[in-house]
Amino acid sequence: MKQYLFLLLSLAGLATSAQTAIGLDQQALKQWSIGTANFSGITKIDDTRYAVVSDKEPRDGFFLFHIYQDPQSGEISSVSLEGFKGNPHPATDGDGNSLRDCEGIAYRPSSKTLFISGEGDQKVLEYDMNGVPTGKQLDIPAIFSASKIVTNGGFEALTYNPKTHKFWTTTENTLRADGATASPNHPGTVNRLRLQSFNDDLQAGAQYAYKMDAGRQQGFGRYYAMGVPALCALDDGRLIVMERELNIPKAYVGGEAIIKLYLVNPVQVLPISEQQNMEKLPETYFLPKRLLLTFKTRIMPWKLDYANYEGMCLGAKLQDGRQTLLLINDSQASAGEGPYRLKDYLKVVAISFD
Repeated sequence: MKQYLFLLLSLAGLATSAQTAIGLDQQALKQWSIGTANFSGITKIDDTRYAVVSDKEPRDGFFLFHIYQDPQSGEISSVSLEGFKGNPHPATDGDGNSLRDCEGIAYRPSSKTLFISGEGDQKVLEYDMNGVPTGKQLDIPAIFSASKIVTNGGFEALTYNPKTHKFWTTTENTLRADGATASPNHPGTVNRLRLQSFNDDLQAGAQYAYKMDAGRQQGFGRYYAMGVPALCALDDGRLIVMERELNIPKAYVGGEAIIKLYLVNPVQVLPISEQQNMEKLPETYFLPKRLLLTFKTRIMPWKLDYANYEGMCLGAKLQDGRQTLLLINDSQASAGEGPYRLKDYLKVVAISFD
């Protein structure tokens, strides 16, 4: 009875807290002569300086960008590339790419260091501003180890907030032990994820249950993926969760990416343990979520605006008090040919929080 009362109070709290989000038109990086890559994560360092990771680079490390936004609209006015900083002694695969498979990145001001999540090793390592590993890393619980994830479904999301002094990460897909993952073999499946926090001492903190929307039930193409590629931690302890669903037909035309941004508040539910069975977990343990924004990008004969967004971080705060988010996509280094060649984009989302 107490659990159901707790859930009702949590839902009431979400209902009375109004937020509005507006997505601006995505802007191609090539207009600022930025080269293509496999951009997968972004984090803010200071007012205009950002660090960006790409998941197919010869060295594990990051690009440094300067991104300027219009203080009234939030629209990006210019972008410049400062350079790449990376591990001087990387471990690489047969194609010459870093084995880490860098997916997410978070900046911690107190140490002036960056933390990068790797889907290849299921680790979150610390790097100095020159891209050199410091030897420190988050103490990842065993439940998230490389042998426990589905293929290509590990750590992508990573965020840190200096006000709460907390890191957050999660796997892109459901862990093997927690049930099936949304896929053509499991149509309509709901991914159940574990949002894991870490404290400033790099030790694991509380863990929370998160349930995605149900996956596609039919009409699967040559490539389908659904998961959480990004998180963004807010100053008040809440999190923005990016849910992404991709479906690419055999002929490519008609392919689409659906992006949903949800707001959750960890204090509204009880934390869970590694031992709890996610398939049998009572509904009262799953985080209530509020939809902020949903949008779709597509591959069509008359228009190609397809963008697989994988990175998200806080952007500039606007003159009217709205907070912006910056989203970055993975074009797979401009995959495709002719008019169907993918582009690298940044997208701004402006949010009003009560």
